[in-house]
Amino acid sequence: MFLTQERWEQEIRKRGVDSSRVPNPLAVSEPMRLAAMQLSGEIGDDRVRLRRLQSSLFNESEFPFHYSGRETLTAAEAFFRREGNCLSFTNLFVAMARSLGLPVTTALAKRSRASEREGDLIVVNNHVVATVDWNTKTEFFDFDRRRHEPPTQFKPLDDLWITALFLNNKGADELRAGHPDIAIRYFEDAVRLAPEFAAALGNVGVARRRLGDIDGALQAYQKALSIEADNPTILNNLSSLYRALGRHQEADHALIAANLMLASPHVLIVRGDLELTQGRPDAAEKLFKRARRLGPELTDPLLALARLEVARQKTRKAIKYLEDALKLEPTNRDAHELLSRLRSASAN
Repeated sequence: MFLTQERWEQEIRKRGVDSSRVPNPLAVSEPMRLAAMQLSGEIGDDRVRLRRLQSSLFNESEFPFHYSGRETLTAAEAFFRREGNCLSFTNLFVAMARSLGLPVTTALAKRSRASEREGDLIVVNNHVVATVDWNTKTEFFDFDRRRHEPPTQFKPLDDLWITALFLNNKGADELRAGHPDIAIRYFEDAVRLAPEFAAALGNVGVARRRLGDIDGALQAYQKALSIEADNPTILNNLSSLYRALGRHQEADHALIAANLMLASPHVLIVRGDLELTQGRPDAAEKLFKRARRLGPELTDPLLALARLEVARQKTRKAIKYLEDALKLEPTNRDAHELLSRLRSASAN
């Protein structure tokens, strides 16, 4: 699980990944080790020192760090730049703790996931925590400061999985930037390092679709679903592809197969839209409201609820949802356009 730099390079080469183009996300520099010693202190047992290290990393007077929700950095980059996203911050903690001889690793938290919409596709942000096994129990160290449901299940990750997760995030960064040709290299390397990483396989499908390789995208989605048959994000993106191909019945079946207990807010909205089109507005409302609870900072659930109330001919409720959406995102074009139409119709 805990690989030296030399062993890490050997292992990723064994899996067909070029170590010269992939950085070790947990590599430690001497300044990092010295900082870890200072921040963790010399008094107390391993648990006390670890908790003190986490507390110090959160203390801006001791360790000024700018949380950036998007960019994924290695531990060394995050330390040098004093910024990064949740995964970057977690890797930084793990690397610094290991430099003190403490056996810390990471785990993938299984919970309802945060998400972002990229056109008709959905990109999900996996949540990772640092973990350490004491003899009687596992302790978790969470570096996501955003509001979210407490995770209840975890998948411990070895160092190759951690590298795969880092590469998957880098690929998602490139997808957002409009570079699917670069993104696919990150995703494919992630799958080489962690062949059971269904989300990375699903992202291979996204990148292939963006590159115009429809058959390759379908193959990647199906392979991902052979690992996680009810993965809501993969099924949503497969559904989107089926719909673009005119295969509407298969698109609906893909949405219905999704495990909504793990669905992100945007997946819930898409499923709610399906319920609405099939004449089940009450079921749609439940899904839209759940999406709102999971993503209170998102405007999309409020827009979905507004569209639902328009369909029910409840204009005042629709207007209230749109006004709430514009409080969150004053420049949202869709909210402005629908609100303008509703107010115009009410005036007439």
